[in-house]
Amino acid sequence: MEEKELSEFLKKFSRNQYTAQEHDAFMNWFQRLSRDKMGQVMDMYQEMIDERDERTYPELTEKIEARLNALDVHKEARIVTLWPKLKYIAVACAAFLCIGVGLYYFNTGRKNSALVENKVFENKILQGSNKAVLKLADGSEIILDAAKVGKLAEQQQTSIYKEKDGQLVFDASALNGKDQSGVIAYNSLATPRGGQYMLKLPDGTRVWLNSASSLRFPTTFSGKERMVELTGEGYFEVVKDKTKPFKVKTTNQTVEVLGTHFNINAYAEEPAVVTTLLEGSVKLAKSGTDKVQLLKPGQQAKLTNVFTVYEVDPDAFVDWKDGYFKFSREDIQSIMRKVSRWYDVDVVYEGTLTKEGFVGTVPRSKNIKELLDALKLTGLMNYRIEGDRVVITP
Repeated sequence: MEEKELSEFLKKFSRNQYTAQEHDAFMNWFQRLSRDKMGQVMDMYQEMIDERDERTYPELTEKIEARLNALDVHKEARIVTLWPKLKYIAVACAAFLCIGVGLYYFNTGRKNSALVENKVFENKILQGSNKAVLKLADGSEIILDAAKVGKLAEQQQTSIYKEKDGQLVFDASALNGKDQSGVIAYNSLATPRGGQYMLKLPDGTRVWLNSASSLRFPTTFSGKERMVELTGEGYFEVVKDKTKPFKVKTTNQTVEVLGTHFNINAYAEEPAVVTTLLEGSVKLAKSGTDKVQLLKPGQQAKLTNVFTVYEVDPDAFVDWKDGYFKFSREDIQSIMRKVSRWYDVDVVYEGTLTKEGFVGTVPRSKNIKELLDALKLTGLMNYRIEGDRVVITP
C-alpha cells in the first residue's frame, strides 16, 4: 500500500467513514507487515489523531473552560473536563487487531507491543442472532426464530408473513383502498437481549430492531397519521406519504417524518435519547413540553432536559444494523452496555475505570472473548468471565 493511499485510509478510519472493501484491502496488507512496520503505521495514525484533536476541538475546549470559570469548579470539573483530555485508543478487529499476530497500541504517546495469547477456552456466552417474539392483538405470541417461512397469521385483512431471509412482513394489499374505520388492532414485536429483527410495516416502512427493544404498531395505518411506539433502539426507513406523517413515540420524545431514514436510541439505561438522521428531515418534540427540534441529514440530537444537536457521520450510528460495533470515542461503560445487550450478559465493575475514549470496529459475529481481548490489549482495562456475567477491572 502506497503512503498516500495509506494516509487516505487512516483519515477515513479515524472518522469511521471507510467502506468494507477499503477495510479488507487494508487488513490484507497490514497482516503481512513486520512488527516494526506495524509500529510505524500506528505512529502515523497517532499523529493524525493528535493533529485532528487540535483542529477539531478548540472551540469546545474554550466553551468548557468558560463554563468552569463561571460555575463551581468542584461541581462541574468531574463532568466536563474529561472531554478535551480523551485520547483515542484503536481497538479490535477492524484495523489494528489481528488474532495471533503482533499488535501495537498507543496511549498518551506510549508505544507497546503485545501478542494475543492463543488459549483454548470454554465460552458459553454466545453472540446475538435474529430472534424476536411477535405478540398479536388477541394476546397470542409467535416465536419468530422458530416459526416456519410463510404465512403466520391474518388480522383485519392484513396478512403476516415470515420470508426466507427471516424478515417479518405485514401485507395490507388486500385492503386496496377499502374503508379502514373501526377498532384498530395493535401488535408488538420484541427482541430479547442477544436478539435483533427486521420487519416491514403495512405501509411498506422497514424497521430494524436492536437487542432488548420493542415496537408497538397497528395492523393498518388509518386516520391522519402513522404512529408507532419504540423502546430500545430502532432504525427506520420510512415510506413517503405526504397525507400521513409517520411518528415514532418513545418515553421522552416523538419523532415526526414524512419519509426518511433515521435511527433512534432510546434505551432506559442510556443517559440520553439519541436520534440520528441519515436522509430527509425530521421534527423532534419533547414529551409534555413545547420544545421541538428540526434535524438535517448528518445531524444528531441528544435529548436529556433539552435537545443538543451535533454534526456526525450518521453511518457510524447504524453500525449495529450492518453487523458491527463501531466505537467512536466511547468510554468503557458505554461500550459494555452495548456488549451486555448483544451477548445477553450482566456487567459488573470493580475498581477505578479508565476515562479514555476508544475508537475501532468489531464485527458483532465475533465471540465475546475476542472482543474483550481486543479491549484488554490497549492496557487500559482487564476482565474476567464468571458464568453469564463479565467483571471489568482496571
